[in-house]
Amino acid sequence: MENQQSSDRAASPATVLTPATSDGSKLHSSGGKLHPVATPLDDHPGGSLFETLFRSPVLTGAAAAGVFYLLLINLVLPLVPGYRASLETLFCGHPLAYGTTVLFWMGMAALGGKWWSVGADRDALQWQPDIDSAGLNAVSSAIQLNKSFTRLPGKVRETPLVQRFHSIAKFVLGRRTAAGLNSHLEYLAEFAGEQLYSSYSLVRTITWAVPILGFLGTVIGITHAIENLDPAKLESSFGMVASGLGVAFGTTALSLSLSLILVFVSAFVEKAQKSVLADVEILALDLVTKYFPEEEQAKNPLIEAESAAATRLLEQTEILLTRHVSLWESNLGELRTSWGETLLRHQNELESSLSTAVSQTLAGCQNSLSHQAAAQKVLAESIDQMSTNQRQLAETQLAIIQRLEKNDANTSLDDTLHTFSAAVHLLTSRVSSSKAA
Repeated sequence: MENQQSSDRAASPATVLTPATSDGSKLHSSGGKLHPVATPLDDHPGGSLFETLFRSPVLTGAAAAGVFYLLLINLVLPLVPGYRASLETLFCGHPLAYGTTVLFWMGMAALGGKWWSVGADRDALQWQPDIDSAGLNAVSSAIQLNKSFTRLPGKVRETPLVQRFHSIAKFVLGRRTAAGLNSHLEYLAEFAGEQLYSSYSLVRTITWAVPILGFLGTVIGITHAIENLDPAKLESSFGMVASGLGVAFGTTALSLSLSLILVFVSAFVEKAQKSVLADVEILALDLVTKYFPEEEQAKNPLIEAESAAATRLLEQTEILLTRHVSLWESNLGELRTSWGETLLRHQNELESSLSTAVSQTLAGCQNSLSHQAAAQKVLAESIDQMSTNQRQLAETQLAIIQRLEKNDANTSLDDTLHTFSAAVHLLTSRVSSSKAA
């Protein structure tokens, strides 16, 4: 049908391919009117039912597991009778062994399909689009790139390289310019990496589930062995115990072995697919550099308007930031001045209060010292007066003694007492006067 459409377009000279609409579809000009026509890769035929079933890793893996067991039972076991019991215990000893084997073949079917596509993807890397770059702009190059897809087989159109080239052409025809194509290529590269990672979700799940089934078989086998263990009949129950342990160890060994195979094969296939994607990125960049130059980005009025708006936004933002910074600096300066004045005022008040308190304290101390000095002076004078009185008293006593010695016995006692009384009165009066002072 596609070949028939190509021949019809070649046979109609009035039919011309024109640039795409906003959604990326081409405009078909015929009879003076424009009609949107789908691009060659917009139609993805679903394929036959057999191809759909063949591409399903679940059905393919189940069929491969069936073939494996047929070959094992009818071909392998009769050829190796010495290993027949071990192989039967390993692959046929428990329903979990069948389930583990089926899951393994499902994972291998998925990886086999990916490896099969890697070969076709590598072959498609040799394809070169037929584009005449002489005097053409980006839109014309995209139209010629789309026309070159029509000559490719259906399988080749589904390869990553052709899909990437088709995305480039659709982007350019939709925007009618190559502006922003480099950013679009980065997005396509990230999206392809995410798609590759998500395509391995079934393989990762199977790789995780296979060891879990083995551990489950271990638990079931050990449980079965313990249930059949009879201490009273060890010889008769030994066979059942050995059977349970065989299931436990057999399922574990089978699951771990198959899981290791899946891990290594998955890593090998994924590395091959990543290598293909890396080559696709290189070829896509070469295509953009050769046929979609960056100089055309400045010719797009929408991009220029966006750039001008972004420039004005940056300028206004810078003005607002400068204004806010100046306001903040002014407010901070006023705040610093206010804080300085308040601190100076409090400092002066504190100095004045401290000076007044110290002066009052010193004046009080000076008054106290003056009073103490006067009291000490009075005390010293009193002490001198008492010393004088004591000396006079001693002299009076000495005179009395001398007089008594010199006077005769007949000297009148009255004179002596009178003299002594006068001396005592004199001493008493002086002491009283000194105390009063």
